[in-house]
Amino acid sequence: MVKLFDSWAGSLKGDAFARYATAPTARIIAALKAKYPDVPVIAFPREAGDAYVGFARATGADCVALDNSVSADWAAANVQIDGCVQGNLAPSYMVSGGPELVSETRRIVKAFSKGPHIFNLGHGITPDADPDNVQRMIDAIRG
Repeated sequence: MVKLFDSWAGSLKGDAFARYATAPTARIIAALKAKYPDVPVIAFPREAGDAYVGFARATGADCVALDNSVSADWAAANVQIDGCVQGNLAPSYMVSGGPELVSETRRIVKAFSKGPHIFNLGHGITPDADPDNVQRMIDAIRG
């Protein structure tokens, strides 16, 4: 599996997003698939907002990673209809933990339950995250 990160995609709007985020991602995925057709590709156009819609179709990505700037319910209705999504728990829950971590994890699992979903954070885990919260999150996913 390969994951492509475009950390600045969300700073682009309209034609600029299509030209500088979608088109290059599509070219990279096409080149990867030409050489390694069986390797799944996840594309992460961070903070893409409405531009998440149709991104998998436009780029050939097997899965679209979502940050936590979009709600899981919105993404399930608008992005997951094209296939797999990954994400989108806010990394701050790995710091704060508690019942909110468990309830938000379960809410995300439920929101994406009707289609392919890879549970993940909406962005990277931060250095101040409590390692025990990782286990709490895993338990909430499984339980």
